[in-house]
Amino acid sequence: MAFSTSASNTYDPTASAQALTDKYTADLQARITAQTKAATATSGGLVNLKMALTSFSSSLLGLTNGKTLLTQSAALSNTALGSATTSSTAAAGTYSLFVEQVATNHQVSFGNLGDTPSAEAGTLKIKVGTGDFTVDLSKANNNGDQLLSVKEIAAAINAEPKNNSRVTASVITIGGVAQLVLTSNVSGAEGKLDFDTSALGSGALGTAMTPKPKELVEAKNAILWVGARPVDGVDNGSRVEQSSNTFSNIDGVKMTFTKAQAIGDAPMTLTVALDSSATTTNAQSFVTAYNKLKAVLDGLTDPGDPSSGKAAGVFSTDSGVRVLRDQLVRTLRETAAGSLATFGITAQRNGTLALDTTKFEAAMKANPAGLDKAIGNYSSNTPSGIAGKLNKFVDSWTSSNGMLTQRETSVSKLQKSLGERQTKFEADYTAMYNRYKAQFTQLQSLQARMAQTTDMFDALFSSDKTK
Repeated sequence: MAFSTSASNTYDPTASAQALTDKYTADLQARITAQTKAATATSGGLVNLKMALTSFSSSLLGLTNGKTLLTQSAALSNTALGSATTSSTAAAGTYSLFVEQVATNHQVSFGNLGDTPSAEAGTLKIKVGTGDFTVDLSKANNNGDQLLSVKEIAAAINAEPKNNSRVTASVITIGGVAQLVLTSNVSGAEGKLDFDTSALGSGALGTAMTPKPKELVEAKNAILWVGARPVDGVDNGSRVEQSSNTFSNIDGVKMTFTKAQAIGDAPMTLTVALDSSATTTNAQSFVTAYNKLKAVLDGLTDPGDPSSGKAAGVFSTDSGVRVLRDQLVRTLRETAAGSLATFGITAQRNGTLALDTTKFEAAMKANPAGLDKAIGNYSSNTPSGIAGKLNKFVDSWTSSNGMLTQRETSVSKLQKSLGERQTKFEADYTAMYNRYKAQFTQLQSLQARMAQTTDMFDALFSSDKTK
């Protein structure tokens, strides 16, 4: 009688070890993965929240910190003569102005310099108003030909460190003759150029530069009359003389003139008035800044809609973020129903703000200072009005020890802990896998030996005998 066995139940030790390891570790890996995903989402949500709060703070701070939303405009009746700008301190009004003279930059030229032996050159002292600097022309030859050209003199003046760009030297060639042109970069009479050539020596260069240079442009101060220019010795206005063409004698107004008026011309008019367009833009910026923050908070706290597959926001169950959102909405609703509504800024049903520009412009004309009083100041030093209240809420999150910092620290620790758990899990997984693989490899070896033994018995007890 004979018997046989089969090796049909052989298997792969690697696949078997991995399948068994996965079976015992799947739940733990799923928990770590889910927690890591949640922590990553929370971290990303905090980044978005921080960006939104910081952007909102910057916008309101730029609009209200020591400033006014009210914008004035300044216009000259003759724009060919210059331009004017205003600051928040400018008061509405009309002014008569007469530009008698604009400031000029002194400019002179030296001719007949030619190429001078550099060994004969000395030092040139240039005076600009109350200051001066000295240029050593004996070291100005750069090409090694021992001759000092006009271009090399100009280059030495421009490169002198103590010049500090107060004087610009250039070369103009007329009729084949190079001339050294020096221009003062200090306008008005205080920028007048003077020269001390006594240390240039008695050579050709000293001889050529000792005579007084040719004056191309006289150094003049700007002269402005606030009111009418005197006629026949009768002073009907206030005379202002200065070295600059930019005047700031009228509070909050800066005027820059480029051209003088002719004798007999009528005075020009400067008009300072409310700039409705720019002021409306400032108000809209306030509305837009708030609505952007509101949109981010709504997205982060959105409960989602499982029926439509819409995912919930990362902070949908976070009471702290919801309280922040609700505080902002409540503050704006309460105020927008009163003082802000007077200026056409109203809260909508969804909590956002809207600006009625027609109503806003009419209210600004009737009460220009009212908007600043209602919105207030966002400064952390002197908070006031709506902006001050909003600053209080936002600062509780964005300050150095605020809610954002605390939450960022907490989620960072959690992510670090989860990273360490994942590292340990992978090490444990590898150890378990290797252990199972070694065991299944031994079992496979045992199975092979058993199969060999079975084959031997089959051969020994086979019924097929030779007769």
